[in-house]
Amino acid sequence: MNTQKLIILGILKEGPKHGYQIKQTINKKLGVFTSLKSQSIYYPLKVMEEEGLIKKKTAKGQGKLLCYIYSMTPQGDKEFLKLAGDALVSEKRPFIDIDIPLYFLPYLKKKEVLSRLRLKMRFLEKVKKWLFDHLQEEKEFSSHQRLLLKHHLNLLSAEEDFVNEIIKIVKGY
Repeated sequence: MNTQKLIILGILKEGPKHGYQIKQTINKKLGVFTSLKSQSIYYPLKVMEEEGLIKKKTAKGQGKLLCYIYSMTPQGDKEFLKLAGDALVSEKRPFIDIDIPLYFLPYLKKKEVLSRLRLKMRFLEKVKKWLFDHLQEEKEFSSHQRLLLKHHLNLLSAEEDFVNEIIKIVKGY
């Protein structure tokens, strides 16, 4: 929940938003950087409101519909700074799903492994293209957000090199 809190509070740091806007920001701008799924956004918002990190007010939506606008409280601002600081010095290593099947590689079927690794390469290429395209759009991301794009481009390049190395090794089995 800490990563989810950090993301939601960070989005609200930009200004008050309704739940749908928070979901859109997660999906369109942060989705490639985190595994956070935004379909369950309203439960965490409720919990964070109960914790005093955010508050909501009722606003008029389209037609006669009412919607909630969420904003950060001073306590939420303190929590955001704490969570961001903790994340910057986190010693938690990133665990990548591919690592587990690699441990059991001798027990897997060569043809199936090669097929899946080629699919993975296509996926990595799509993500890399998305990152590169967005890096070219100066207006969409600020300079500090562009650093994040560059970081993930570097990670993807390393992952592509590693998957190519695995493919060579599997072909030699």
